[in-house]
Amino acid sequence: MMQCRLPRPILRAAVAAAISVAVATASAAEGSRPEPPRTQADAVAMAMELSRAAGPQSPAGSLDQSRLAASADQLAAIPTAWILPCLPAFTAATPAGANWLRSSLDRAVERAGAALSADELAGVVTDRQRPARVRSLAFGWLRDRAEPRADGLLDGMLDDPALELRRAAVEKRLAAAAALEEPGQRELHRRCLAAARDVDQIERIAGWLSEHGEPVDVADVLGFVRSWQVSEAFDNAKGSGFARAFGPETKLPARPDAAAWKQVVSADKHGAIDLNAAIATKKGVLAYAVADVVMAAGGQAEVRIGSPCAVAVWVNGTPVMAHEIYHASEAIDQYVAPALFQAGVNTVLVKCCQNEQTEPWAADWKFQLRVCDAAGTPLATQPRSASAPTP
Repeated sequence: MMQCRLPRPILRAAVAAAISVAVATASAAEGSRPEPPRTQADAVAMAMELSRAAGPQSPAGSLDQSRLAASADQLAAIPTAWILPCLPAFTAATPAGANWLRSSLDRAVERAGAALSADELAGVVTDRQRPARVRSLAFGWLRDRAEPRADGLLDGMLDDPALELRRAAVEKRLAAAAALEEPGQRELHRRCLAAARDVDQIERIAGWLSEHGEPVDVADVLGFVRSWQVSEAFDNAKGSGFARAFGPETKLPARPDAAAWKQVVSADKHGAIDLNAAIATKKGVLAYAVADVVMAAGGQAEVRIGSPCAVAVWVNGTPVMAHEIYHASEAIDQYVAPALFQAGVNTVLVKCCQNEQTEPWAADWKFQLRVCDAAGTPLATQPRSASAPTP
């Protein structure tokens, strides 16, 4: 069964809550109001230091939480005019660092109140050159101060590279659709389907359109590569096959021998290639899958794969990623890595390994793959003549 990752707002809230506890504990221990940095330059330097923070689970991070909490308290006390100059620290922040920064600056913004200019915040939100998380953070601050103005900015964000802002823009359109006659609702839902990038939002819009007489191929909208040539099974006893190069990866890019390979075209709405169905339900084995994809332009793109099994991927014979993890989790876009594509036809090779676990939840042997830009817009296509989907 597909296990989706926690939605961004829920995950962010959970991490922020944990950091808030650490900050509150440190502040209580100090017993006094923290002194802010002496100058704006000192504040920016402190923000940069926080942005590099390691998580508490790392050896360095576990020893550093009290110092980080003290720095976060200091940064939270900065004057209003220094808040926005600290935002560039998010650009290269670690996940833990970004949460420390957010916790600190959220408190600084709360202290600033109406003194933080809505005009300046709107300028940050609408500047698409800024990092997405900076713009999303500024949007939240603006919405707390001037909700109608923040809501108005969403009208120009259906194609926004900041996915949280794009999602909010789509939601605004969907809410407005209820006031329209059905032809208008259909058109608005079509526009929202083209704009949406989050899987749950796409499926909800597709469901509405299907219920109103316009069936939607969700796998096509998401851009999954569905037509593959699948090899026979190779040995993976005790996980020995993952690091071993069998025939298909000794001559790269792999070109399947029609006599030894089977064409499989997925009918799954998430583009899953079920190797149990394609080959046989086996344990301690692996298989290769090869697909040709067409790119309108050459350059770097993201290869995104999901699988409960160990996987490795090559593009045009070049290794892209390898993850030797079995049945720990599964999600769309579970693993993402950049790859260089050429304009026209490119060859993608996947190695998918099944281990010898016998639990029912370890039975799946499958993968799903798509090629996207950083926003999740599908970039790769396949010929429509690739064959009808395999049931």
